[in-house]
Amino acid sequence: MKHSIPIFWRNRESHYRIKITKCNACGKPAYFGRDRCPYCGSRNVTIIESEGKGILVNFTISYYRREGDEEHLPRIIGLIRLDEGIMVPGEIVDIDPSEVKEGIRVEAVLRRYSSDDPYGLIYYGLKFIPILKK
Repeated sequence: MKHSIPIFWRNRESHYRIKITKCNACGKPAYFGRDRCPYCGSRNVTIIESEGKGILVNFTISYYRREGDEEHLPRIIGLIRLDEGIMVPGEIVDIDPSEVKEGIRVEAVLRRYSSDDPYGLIYYGLKFIPILKK
């Protein structure tokens, strides 16, 4: 799957970090970083970077196949409540689909999204892995 290299490069912040808008007026956090609070409209906001850790609230297992992406099936897509209080969607990796359950702790890590071909550009972004208990 070919991506536009300039567009991917311009949007790299959203691929490599989870930015949160923290409103200084109403105190509510919102996903993604923006210059205005989506709840009260205040411009008195601070953009913070999430630590990327949270709890899996809900998930689905997708068997939809795209050409050239068969090795990544099945794909687990989850809704994660981050420790900062916001919910973000993300792919859950490094876990067997039969072991996934609501309430597990996950963290964001940098993983490969796709590549143009075996010798082409490789695109990276955030995915979520389970946090192993020690």
